[in-house]
Formats: sequence, structure tokens, C-alpha cells
Amino acid sequence: AAVDGLRSGGGAWVAVSPESRIGLGSELRRDIAAVAERWTAAVAEAEGLLPEEASEEAIVGPYVTLRQLRLLAKSLRGIARKGVPRIPGRVTTHDNGRVSARVVPADRFDRLMYPGVTADVWMQPGVAKRDLASTQALAYRQPDAGGVCLVLGAGNVSSISPLDAIYKLFVANRVVILKMHPSQAFMAPILEAGLRALIRDGYLRIVHGGADEGAYLAAHPGVDELHVTGSYHTYDAIVYGTGAEGDERRLRDVPILDKPFSAELGNLTPVIVVPGRWTDADIDYQADNVASMLTNNAGFNCTTPRVIITPAGWRLRHRFLNAVRAR
Repeated sequence: AAVDGLRSGGGAWVAVSPESRIGLGSELRRDIAAVAERWTAAVAEAEGLLPEEASEEAIVGPYVTLRQLRLLAKSLRGIARKGVPRIPGRVTTHDNGRVSARVVPADRFDRLMYPGVTADVWMQPGVAKRDLASTQALAYRQPDAGGVCLVLGAGNVSSISPLDAIYKLFVANRVVILKMHPSQAFMAPILEAGLRALIRDGYLRIVHGGADEGAYLAAHPGVDELHVTGSYHTYDAIVYGTGAEGDERRLRDVPILDKPFSAELGNLTPVIVVPGRWTDADIDYQADNVASMLTNNAGFNCTTPRVIITPAGWRLRHRFLNAVRAR
């Protein structure tokens, strides 16, 4: 029933203008801000934290969701005015002909919060600087008939499920059926209140269940594509099946699911250390960084580092590794 209801609203969502989506985003920011304290308290209780220990959950829950919606509004205003979002940094054509665009820092906030941190998007070979305007925001300039995306919610961080749903709606132009992860089921009433503008207009449905319900929805003919944040075991089970037959299909790359499927999966994330004339302050700073990555959310993140790669001949190698161990 949820899928059928969304299918009738999919075409309507594609027709919603960037200006109207900006208005929806304003509603979402207001409603999420209104439930932010409930959100933080609920996650802290679920994780067994004391109220004074809940600041991390406030940041990685409602705060980053509100931050994402503010950035999304800025992109939508650019799309409404010029058809594409403004690229916040420089666009560079390198000696080999490849083009890159700097996207972080996006604003003064990024420069204050992440000093010295930059991020570039590298284009595929053959894409020239003049091509960028024609490759941005395609969902708005070349809209298709829309469709239904199943988002299988993450079980570790409370903001991931709503952010995945918002991305699929506003960036990929899909209406969304969001199946909450069982460990995050307590968040459903809070998200239903925070995202009620999308639910009210028939663009989002939040449902519940475990692996059986997820498998049913993944195979449902009314679901056009999928996204999951979670374990690679979950991804493999859906795409290739389970047991020895599933393993054999995976090795041959013969999927049983013929639908577009995006995923962010847990893995052995590496930290790659570039050698140099590091000062003691550099070593201390980066040792803190690595230790923080390991302890954030008790290490229960898809991106938690599990391998540190250092050059064998780097004379500061052992000093750095010992600093990480000390932290």
C-alpha cells in the first residue's frame, strides 16, 4: 500500500519547481528544529548515555540534518536562478586535461570548522571546463518520469536515514519509501514529525521491519531503485542472494536483482599517511585525528578506519604510530 501510494505521487514530485522545493526545505528545517531536543534525548537514551554525554548525538543527528538542508537550499536557489548550483571553489584544468572543481570549503562555516581541509570533485576524462554547466543538476533540466526509491535505513547514526531520503528526493528526483533499521525504529515518530511536509504531500513514506520486509520491498515491482547504508553482507544478500549459491553468483557478478542500487557499506577503511618533515605538533594533531575516528560512535561507522598505511622508510613512522597507540 505504501509503494502504491508513492507511485501515484512520483510524477507530481518531478513537477515540483525548485522554488516550491525551497519552500518545502524551509518547512523541513522548521520541523526538524522543533524535534531536535527530542531527537537527541531519544538517541542518548537508546545508547545508554547520560544527558551531559549527548552532545555528540546532537551534532551527528539533528544538527547535520539542518546543515544539509541549508546547503540544499543554497543549491536550489542556484538551480532556480541559473539552472545549476554555484560551484563554491575554483575549477581547474590539470596538465593531463582532467578537470577538478573545489567543493569544500563551501562557505565561511566550513573554513572555521575544518581549517586546512579541502575537497575536490574530479571529472571523468574528456569532460572539459566548459562542459560543467551541462553536467550539473541533470535531474532538474532533463527530468524523467520519476520513480520510487527504497532507502534501507542505517542502523548506526540517526541522521543517515533522513539524509539519504532527502538526497534521493531533492537530488535524484525520486519519491522515497524509507524502511527504518530495527535498531533505529524508536526514531520513526520523531522523523515522521520532522519530515511531515514530505509525508503530507505523498512524497515520502516511513515503514518498519527487518530483513524479510526489506527483501519484499527490494523485489517489489513498484520499487524502481534502492539505496542502503550498512553492511556489505546486506548488500550482497539483496543483490546476489544468500548461501553458497549467493557466494557463487557474487564471484561471477551475476546479480539476481536487476535494479539500480547505490550503497555506502562498512569495510576496512584505510588511513593513508603521506610522509614528510612532520613536527611534533603535526604528529600530535594527526594522532588525535585517528584516535577520534576510532572512538566516534564507539567505532560503529561505515567509515571508521581499520588500517593505517605508513611508508616503511619514513623516519617518523614509529613516532607517529606510538602517538596513536598512546591516545
